[in-house]
Amino acid sequence: MKTIEINVYTASELKSQHPDAFKKAHERFAQGEYENGLNWGQEMLDSLKALIELGGYRLKDYSLGDSSCRNNYIRLEERECDELSGKRAMAWLENNILSKLRDKKGELDAGKLTGYCMDYPLVESLQKSIRTGSTIRQAFRDLVYPYVSQVDAEWENQTSEEAFLDQSDANEWRFSDDGRMQ
Repeated sequence: MKTIEINVYTASELKSQHPDAFKKAHERFAQGEYENGLNWGQEMLDSLKALIELGGYRLKDYSLGDSSCRNNYIRLEERECDELSGKRAMAWLENNILSKLRDKKGELDAGKLTGYCMDYPLVESLQKSIRTGSTIRQAFRDLVYPYVSQVDAEWENQTSEEAFLDQSDANEWRFSDDGRMQ
């Protein structure tokens, strides 16, 4: 029997001692993350759907991804309130959505929607769109933008060098000097 010895490295050691191999290992990690999907993707979609439903809309169709997807959209069933804008739209927003998200003291708590952090930027976007003159229907359609922005941020975080180093340490991954996991 022949014994072969190889040196193995933590991701941190690989980074400092073999930076090209670290880059390859990180690229493989990122590719695996893309193949496995966004960690919080379903929760993000649930937040969006919950806000749309709270507004009394029904989502007919959608296509949502990151900003590299050119065809992100939300299609909603029509409602009588679609073309409201200005003060009437703000009143509609308060009566139909915001009042349901207020705590006992009257403070807005967007987290009451689903409890996931995506609730906050979605509700804020809806408020801002209506405050700046959008119709209710357009404000709901514009929820695509904060959603896509958050998807981008989540992907960046999930595939970051920091996430790779953290997961490598937590799982005690070891690598050869060419970046292959051992």
